[in-house]
Amino acid sequence: MRASGIGQTVRSLAGILILVAGSNVVLTRNASADDVQAALHKANAYIEVAKTTERAVESWERYQSWVNMKTGPTGKERYISYGMYELYDFAAGLLNRARAEAGVEPSVPKLDAAMTRYIDAYEALAPAMNQASAYYDQRRYATDNATEGQALHKRMLPLATAFLAARDAMMPQLRAFVRDVEQRELAAIEAREGRSARWQVGQVMYAADRVIDVFPRDRPQQMDSETLDAKIEALGPDSPGAAFDEIIAGVVPPQNVVIDVTRFSAALEQYAEAVDVFERFSGAKPEGFEAFKALPRQMLDLLRAFHGPLIESGGHEFEGAAQMVGQIANAHIAMFNDGNAIRHSQIRHLP
Repeated sequence: MRASGIGQTVRSLAGILILVAGSNVVLTRNASADDVQAALHKANAYIEVAKTTERAVESWERYQSWVNMKTGPTGKERYISYGMYELYDFAAGLLNRARAEAGVEPSVPKLDAAMTRYIDAYEALAPAMNQASAYYDQRRYATDNATEGQALHKRMLPLATAFLAARDAMMPQLRAFVRDVEQRELAAIEAREGRSARWQVGQVMYAADRVIDVFPRDRPQQMDSETLDAKIEALGPDSPGAAFDEIIAGVVPPQNVVIDVTRFSAALEQYAEAVDVFERFSGAKPEGFEAFKALPRQMLDLLRAFHGPLIESGGHEFEGAAQMVGQIANAHIAMFNDGNAIRHSQIRHLP
């Protein structure tokens, strides 16, 4: 797969998720309203932790963009003023609430354990990262020959590696839990209202999310300054547009990204069935329903157009794939924006 492929396009346009097979959630189909609310509360607490602490990922990527990760800072780097992002000082309260949620029902053993390890890793890294942020903001490297910067680099490197690994392990578990809770929320709506307009919108959006989940979410790797300079110097009048795009983005897109065709086909079939159910709905339509009405079919047409070439390529990159994925991602965003005003989901958005 080329570097300018599916994974990068999906990441930049829609924040697509990783498909997770199965779920270890212990809720039942006949869960009570209290059970559903407890699951929603846990999911939202965990989502807020994941969103807030992503700042540390972004800070580390900013650091990687200008420093030589093998040798650490010298104080002479061209882009050393980029420094690092300061982490949010209100994260502690969120982390404490999430720790408490790990010990209450519904029990989600793998996720609860992964979230606890993730919080531990973040709390170990955050003080060093904030110290480094202040160090670079105050330009102290200009007077100490980067002595403190070197010490901070050696301190942060193993902590950041552990943090990123913990996040990679936690996020698929969280996404599986969120999907499961969405199902329970839909079941609760159906129990109260029947297959109302709210339920119709919710079920087709859920099915769309399951298709989007199949797209990889490999994070692009930040270019260091030396690599970026080398790529700039290599540009010429015959350089392809992708080379310029890569330099502007400042990242190296994921390599060898493959979509699981079997899972994609199954998710697409389920989404098509959901669209069929949605389009046969003839009940009362709330404000905004007509604006939303055409979107599920539009996304289905795009997915079907993508499906054929994807099968032929065996899940690999094919000509025009990036553009098609971008269109799918935009269609999904439009559904999310218009549909949320109708379904009124209590689950917070997890990018």
